[in-house]
Amino acid sequence: MPFRLQQIDPDSKFCQHLQLPFLERCYPRELVGEVLSQCQAWEKRERKLSQLVMVYYVMALSLFRQYNVTDVFAHLCRGLEWLWPDSHLALPTGGALTARRASLGSIVMRRLFRQCCRPLATERTKGAFAFGLRLMAIDSTLDEVPDSPTNALHFGRLTSGKSQSPYPQVRCMYLAEVGTHAIVDALFARCKASEQSMAWALLRSLHEGMLLLADRNFPSINWLTAVEHQGAHLLCRLKAGIFTQRSCTLADGSYLVNLRPKGKNQPPLTVRIIEYRLEPSVARELADLPTSRTSDRANPSKVHRLVTTLLDPQQAPALDLICLYHERWEIELAIKEMKIHQRLSPQPLRSKTPEFIYQELYGLVMAHYAIRAWMHEAALQGDLDPDRLSFTHALQTLDTAFYEFSIVAKEELPRQQERLLANLRNPKELLSPRRLRFCPRVVKGVSSAFYRQQDKYHSVCFKNTTFRDIILI
Repeated sequence: MPFRLQQIDPDSKFCQHLQLPFLERCYPRELVGEVLSQCQAWEKRERKLSQLVMVYYVMALSLFRQYNVTDVFAHLCRGLEWLWPDSHLALPTGGALTARRASLGSIVMRRLFRQCCRPLATERTKGAFAFGLRLMAIDSTLDEVPDSPTNALHFGRLTSGKSQSPYPQVRCMYLAEVGTHAIVDALFARCKASEQSMAWALLRSLHEGMLLLADRNFPSINWLTAVEHQGAHLLCRLKAGIFTQRSCTLADGSYLVNLRPKGKNQPPLTVRIIEYRLEPSVARELADLPTSRTSDRANPSKVHRLVTTLLDPQQAPALDLICLYHERWEIELAIKEMKIHQRLSPQPLRSKTPEFIYQELYGLVMAHYAIRAWMHEAALQGDLDPDRLSFTHALQTLDTAFYEFSIVAKEELPRQQERLLANLRNPKELLSPRRLRFCPRVVKGVSSAFYRQQDKYHSVCFKNTTFRDIILI
């Protein structure tokens, strides 16, 4: 049955007919309107552009990075412009869009992000829970911003010896749900801001029933205590030489350590330490790689250490926790989706002022969350692990969806949404199950007259081996 097109009232405003269900499903117009009222950010006079539409436009800036700012809005309006009775309709100019962005500010985007972006996984979501706990992960990255005087002064540059980064950079700290790659909290700061200090702020989004996976830069006695006070559990890597005084050795080879947080009247904290090595033949194969980043890690005698607040070896066996820690890599993939596929890094962000940078970053995260929400729903309908759905395919599907959603009648939107979900889980576009692989692939750059150090091998892949098979406790 063919779809019916929406009917246009010639006397109505253009922005009133602009349908964006792809984004409105996560950020309903009613809620966006409430946030605009709370922030007193409504426009004084509605013309071709409303502040409501501008919120969705800021998200779209990161979805269509190949277009300039005026072409992004034109792309959103392509379908509606085709239906509009006035064939000479003039779309807003770049100056008008910039003025609306300035009046919108970043606080609206930040507040909307905090209200809407929540963990997506349900009990039916594959790979989202372990030991009855929701898997979360925390990590940070650096994004380059345009080299304007205000950006350089506000965000700063990283320096190394006598050289410095070519662009100013902003540090982005993310808290993500492992099973769905949904970013549920974020913080942005100067490039030289400490990861540890930023991580403290994101503890606000940890709740009872969560298990946080983190890298070895984060653990400290006070940070572990703060995670426990939130009601959550923790599993993270541990540096050598700390938390070594055993109080009790458990049956699975792990041991307990009693920690005393700094401060008066602070009760002691008991954590569990797990130590393991890689199977020697595998470690030697990795050690043969001509790359410094794996030589130490692949040393057959190197002991890897994990710390966790899950103390019961019956509930959480050491071997299961070691294998589970590998899931922390999912937040690295979520960051890659935003940086490489969504905003086409190594290009810097668009905005030339700090306020616009913050606004753009929140729009980037919110757009990624919307895509992941659709992918999660499609995976549930197909009884699939969300990891099997392709993010790049979802982006390509989105490009077509914006046009189709903008021309069909409102009564036809549910049918169009079901069609979109079916397209997202197209069997021909599903990814293969994850393999056991060490070392990130080396991405070859463009030709350069300067010497560029590259790895001889891209990666080592063990096709018929699982990580569990190469662990020695």
